[in-house]
Amino acid sequence: MGSRALRCLFLLIGMLQLATAVAQFDSTYVETFASRTRVNGGLRYRDNSASISVGGAQSLTLSNKGLAVRFGGRYKWLGYTFSIPVSDLGTDSELGDATSLGVNLQLYRDKFYLNLNARRTVGFVRRSPGDPDYFRRDIKFLNILVYGFRILNSKEFSLGSAFRQRSRQLKNSGSFLLAGMANRQVLTANQLTLPAPESDALVIDRYSQVKFGVGLGYAYTFLFGKNLFVTPLAVVGPEVRFVDYDPVASQREVEGVRLSLRFRTRLAFGYNGRHNYLAITAAYLPSYDATETLDTRVDETRIELILGHRFHGTR
Repeated sequence: MGSRALRCLFLLIGMLQLATAVAQFDSTYVETFASRTRVNGGLRYRDNSASISVGGAQSLTLSNKGLAVRFGGRYKWLGYTFSIPVSDLGTDSELGDATSLGVNLQLYRDKFYLNLNARRTVGFVRRSPGDPDYFRRDIKFLNILVYGFRILNSKEFSLGSAFRQRSRQLKNSGSFLLAGMANRQVLTANQLTLPAPESDALVIDRYSQVKFGVGLGYAYTFLFGKNLFVTPLAVVGPEVRFVDYDPVASQREVEGVRLSLRFRTRLAFGYNGRHNYLAITAAYLPSYDATETLDTRVDETRIELILGHRFHGTR
């Protein structure tokens, strides 16, 4: 499964790289800037949660939330961003302190968008019906996600204008999107007990899944006046999953290949002037997987406040 995952991942990246040629925006729809020098800052909120049940029983829920201050900018070809954690929300000091280390690389181009997000989280609050909440530092979750969009109407619509304020959308416009995704998730613990109906509970120390998906989506920017904007984005498409888990004191269980439909959304709104900008962006990445034994739901929500200033003028 590992070599198959790598081949599919490289294929996904290769397909997106076919679109690396820079498109020429229609200047009546999109305003670009001669200088890329800018500074920005803001807040970033993340909410990672996982719910696992056996045979439809009441689920075990793991939760980890965090808030960070971010600041960054760009000078010529060099872009930079730094994040400073403010708190791990939901993992209070009386429960325990979680740690989370990750990298999020986003590449906005006129014709496509590519995102690599990798995060390792150590420590989750365990919630189970009938039991008090408590913190478990031995629970570790690794999530590696690569996804991207091919923007079909790249002359009149700018995705980077809405979600990173790289340019300015001057007229209402939208575009169909071709999407691709590869995702690897691994959850490990020192004996994690899962509720089960009318039987002994299932105890595991590892749960893993690999997912690949494609989709068709649409994004549209609505303008209000010259500078206010709202851009919703939605993608739907099939997804294939490979799932396995390790019961304690037993051999690895490999579930059959699963195919399901996935729906993912993003939203951006704010003010995008020629020199100053302020925007709020949100991404919701839900994942529900029902196999012969386990029902697993992993949700990731990211909300970001961005404030920035551009230097120099337009071209």
